[in-house]
Amino acid sequence: MPLLLCPRCCRPALLLPGLLGLALLLGPASGYAQNPLPPRPPMLPPAPDSLATAAAPRYVRLRPDMAPVGKLRRPAAGRLAELRQQAEFQYAEPEPDRSSDTVWSRFWRAFGRWLAGLFSGKTYETRGRYVVYALFAAAFGYVLLRLLRLDLTGLLGRRGRALPLPYEALTEDIHGIDFATELDRAEQAGNYRLALRLGYLQTLRQLTERNLIQWQPDKTNHDYLRELAGTRLAAGFRALTRQFEYVWYGELPLAASQYPELREQQLSFIGQISGVKKLLATS
Repeated sequence: MPLLLCPRCCRPALLLPGLLGLALLLGPASGYAQNPLPPRPPMLPPAPDSLATAAAPRYVRLRPDMAPVGKLRRPAAGRLAELRQQAEFQYAEPEPDRSSDTVWSRFWRAFGRWLAGLFSGKTYETRGRYVVYALFAAAFGYVLLRLLRLDLTGLLGRRGRALPLPYEALTEDIHGIDFATELDRAEQAGNYRLALRLGYLQTLRQLTERNLIQWQPDKTNHDYLRELAGTRLAAGFRALTRQFEYVWYGELPLAASQYPELREQQLSFIGQISGVKKLLATS
């Protein structure tokens, strides 16, 4: 290889091709160290030709069983009879002893069997369902009669029993009662419950005549209490009303020794009504 002489230092210089080769060797090495290449993915085995081939079942052929068939061995007759007598092998429930049953218990047992057969099987399809319909119709009719408050006892050939009605249900006119005569008659007969009731009606008449309440046959005692609310007579009339309701509604027996005190309270209240009327007239 010829040498080149530097004109300044007169030293031999390297060949130009050698310098270029050294630069090429050093350049790619430093570039690979800064930016390494990504790794290659692993090589996978090739996929099967078809999914049907991969999912096809594999059968294993078994050798035929050539062993001889065993002989059935029957137990001894005595041993079999002994086992049958044991309680552990008695699967049938014994019939209960019904010798001591009464006629009433046998009736209900037979009725239960009949009722169970009526609502099950073919009997229900032919007759049982009509019995159910009739029961529902009877219940609906009973509820309807109770809501409408209809009395059908006259259709059965008898009249309803007359019950004593409370005072609110009575429609008598308090202005047409001679309280002095009726009270004396009830007291002489010892009917103090009736006498107390007549005294209460007398107080209602006094309140009506003095325009303290508006009496009407269909009003209740509590309607009159609301009309007297806020007046001086409200407390006294409330006490008389409570006494009357306990004795008359509750049908409490009223002794001869208890009646005079209750009658005195009624007369005292009637005197208060006159005083309140005079007070209202002067005010």
